[in-house]
Amino acid sequence: MKKCLFLLLFSLLCTFSPALAAEFSVPPRVSQGHAFPVSVKDSHPFTAVFHWRGEALKVKAVRSKGREMWKADILLAMPIDAVKEHILSIALPEERHDVVVMPLKVNWHRSILKVAPKYVQPTAEAMKQIERDRKRSRKALATRSEKRWSLPIARPVPGGITSAFGGRRVFNGQPRAPHKGTDMRCAEGTPVKSACAGTVLLAEDTYFGGKTVYVDHGQGVISTYSHLSAFDVKAGERVRKGQTIGRSGATGRVTGPHLHFGFLVQGVAVDAMPLLSSPPIFTGGPSRSIFEQKPKTGTQRNTR
Repeated sequence: MKKCLFLLLFSLLCTFSPALAAEFSVPPRVSQGHAFPVSVKDSHPFTAVFHWRGEALKVKAVRSKGREMWKADILLAMPIDAVKEHILSIALPEERHDVVVMPLKVNWHRSILKVAPKYVQPTAEAMKQIERDRKRSRKALATRSEKRWSLPIARPVPGGITSAFGGRRVFNGQPRAPHKGTDMRCAEGTPVKSACAGTVLLAEDTYFGGKTVYVDHGQGVISTYSHLSAFDVKAGERVRKGQTIGRSGATGRVTGPHLHFGFLVQGVAVDAMPLLSSPPIFTGGPSRSIFEQKPKTGTQRNTR
């Protein structure tokens, strides 16, 4: 009889014991033009909705290997021109957690380049192609699919950096928009690797980028590879992390053979170098890796 009462009491305590609070991992500060991982962990299955910069991204938690924990993670981006605090809201089935993320100012460099006049003052016919390229690019960048990205990302070519992300560019004496990618040194014909697993969205000739490949890695994370001399993949093809997708070259608006490597997160261009485990060195110092310091974790709840 005593044993039965003990088992009944134990069962009631287990039934009414409060569940462990969800754990949120969000960095409080992020440099302009940088991507940052965010995660939520809980002891049971759940779906989280991440509200960031006007977009709601739904992520289903995945069970951690060998652990009784479920985790939903996503990669987000701080725009290159961000100056004010941003609010990240994470909605769970029974709560909503709000976090302030502050942008850190970056002193971007400037690059002065000399290219063929047609790439500074395009003809009317060229402008038609440029507009077609922009529409195709916007459509590709609007893609949202299941997560296939993983960190650290793979290095597309072994060479160093010839022109870093974010610098103001001056072509033939005329100022242009900031550099939305990283130019990496490589000889023509060098195999170019995919940064993560994914699906090829575009593999085609563009006016400024020359032969260009877009790869979708899920959740709005897309990598781009421009100025190629040849394609090794076609649109719709699934690729592995580190798989060769093309060969480097000097097509489009270039001063010589190299790879223009772009990385976009929900349509926002970011510096991909900190997402590598060992970022290349460039003049002025290395890009810092996100793996050098981990974001703070906590169990604090902020419900509304």
